[in-house]
Amino acid sequence: MSGTRVVLCPHLSVEHYRGGEKWVCSLANRLASDGVDVSVRALPYAPGGERRVAVRDVLDPDIPYREAWHHDLSEFDTAYIFYNPFSELFFSGGGTRIAGVHSWVFVSRKLYEAHYGAVPTAVKLLYRTVGKRDLSRFDVVHSVTPAYDSPHPNTVHIPNFVDTDRFSPDNAPLDDEFTVLTTAAHIREKGWDTIQDVAERLPSNVRVVTTGEGAGEVEGLGFLDEDELAAAYARAHVVLHPARVDTDSMVINEACASGTPVVTTPLSTHVRENEAVLQAETPRGMAHAIALLHSEWAHDDGYAERCDRARSEGESHAIEAVYPKLKDLLLSPPTRERGGDRTEVHT
Repeated sequence: MSGTRVVLCPHLSVEHYRGGEKWVCSLANRLASDGVDVSVRALPYAPGGERRVAVRDVLDPDIPYREAWHHDLSEFDTAYIFYNPFSELFFSGGGTRIAGVHSWVFVSRKLYEAHYGAVPTAVKLLYRTVGKRDLSRFDVVHSVTPAYDSPHPNTVHIPNFVDTDRFSPDNAPLDDEFTVLTTAAHIREKGWDTIQDVAERLPSNVRVVTTGEGAGEVEGLGFLDEDELAAAYARAHVVLHPARVDTDSMVINEACASGTPVVTTPLSTHVRENEAVLQAETPRGMAHAIALLHSEWAHDDGYAERCDRARSEGESHAIEAVYPKLKDLLLSPPTRERGGDRTEVHT
């Protein structure tokens, strides 16, 4: 195996364990199993103080992990850093520096969005002011979505991946009662208010459940580890994901891999609408889409075909298809000389 030393640098503690942190752990664990010398360096910050897991429960014990407000990465050949303006203040050095764009803040074309607070809006303004110059400090930019309009001449688009063995229709039988599952964070950016509104519009023979604590008509399932989460996806009849903020959505990827149709929002970063992924802009429209799926399931009228289509969609993000591209990016990063003016990599 190559002697390249790789470090992955999330801007939140791995123990917060949401989308980006899960991505880091899954990638680091797979790299380590392939014999790659990989480490993880993170900032000691978890939004709301929420540390949902212990780091060694999700990260291979042989992978060095450290939290600090500043990391000197000069010992590493490749440093993959979750991008924010002036991230060099927190993560300096590294042979080849890769900026990972995982945030809607850098994708959205709107400066002000009502669901965002002052800090994300300030980050947007800062990025629009200095982003092109700031990104020029990196050798490569990696975006998980082609919807990101990168100002960097050496940009790679590789989507998120999903473990299609873990997230599979075979993990659990469908619930007897028609069940709507939500799994995103309980914040306005992810549509928690919309979920509660939709739940109030649904008939009593439709059950709405969520990871974490419930509220109103939404029943809480508590914290679920990855295997429990995969089983919940497989048991559900539809996943409701009315996010206002998303890049390459892991919720959609995991739901589809589990053969579960999704009702979501028409964001530029979301999977285009098809038989498996239904889109609506309002709670009323989402409730209508769920009612359609409920009717198809109850009358055996096309619901199974939607589930098959969902699985096919999920398989397009399978780790077997995406991981080799990420591994190649980290071990043999494209240069402007090798890649030309712009490098585009898609699955």
